Amino acid sequence: MSFKCILGLHTWDQCTCSQCGKNRDEHHILTNDCEKCSKCGAIFENQHDWSKDCTKCSKCGKPREAEHSWKRDCEKCSKCNASRKDQHHMVNGTCQVCGHGTYTDESEGTIYRVIKIGNQVVMADNFAKVSSIGKCWAYDDDGKNVVKNGYLYDWEAAKALAPKGWHLPTKAEWEEMHKFLGGNDKEVFEQIKVGGSTGFEGIYGGWRFTRGTFNSLGASGHYWSSTEESEKEAWHYKMSAYSGHAEFEKSDKGLGLSVRFFRD
Repeated sequence: MSFKCILGLHTWDQCTCSQCGKNRDEHHILTNDCEKCSKCGAIFENQHDWSKDCTKCSKCGKPREAEHSWKRDCEKCSKCNASRKDQHHMVNGTCQVCGHGTYTDESEGTIYRVIKIGNQVVMADNFAKVSSIGKCWAYDDDGKNVVKNGYLYDWEAAKALAPKGWHLPTKAEWEEMHKFLGGNDKEVFEQIKVGGSTGFEGIYGGWRFTRGTFNSLGASGHYWSSTEESEKEAWHYKMSAYSGHAEFEKSDKGLGLSVRFFRD
């Protein structure tokens, strides 16, 4: 080793000192393998990105022996979101293996996506039918918002709207889903948000205050439960884009919140 190398004054040839052979990280070439420099052979750990494809690194293209997970959705990997076609086993609109499919409201022809989380079959779209019992609103009283976000309902309407074979979930049923997904508010949020691994596609439909103003479209989603807390309050399941959490809150029964039904 030269005297200059001892002082830290190396003579760099790309990522390697030509005098002593020392490597420096900033000049490694990792395009062919995220964990091994193609010039000097230096090894790095946990640098591959398998999030987009369980079997292929999205940064360097290196393959690995790994299997996709199709347990939650026969056509979408729950680990990397890779997709495949024609794998569902459909009976009456629902896959008999993973529970994914559709439900059609015959009275209006509206089609709702359906998913299975644990042992529960859940609508994966916000309900969007005008209620004859209780009250409902389009966000900002603009019908265009119903197409994506569904209606906002007070608690009385939410309890009365369920089509045959479906029901407004209790707080305990929401908790069962939450627990099945790990129970951690932040980790559950990541799984049920739009693009999450479950297919729940939680929409930030906002809410309507009892005094008539609307708030939080695109920032939070609020889903009624059928569980009453008091004469004036009931529980709902909340998703917050700000905090990145899914959690439970109790609210005035007169608020306008979104609805997802669970199958009986």
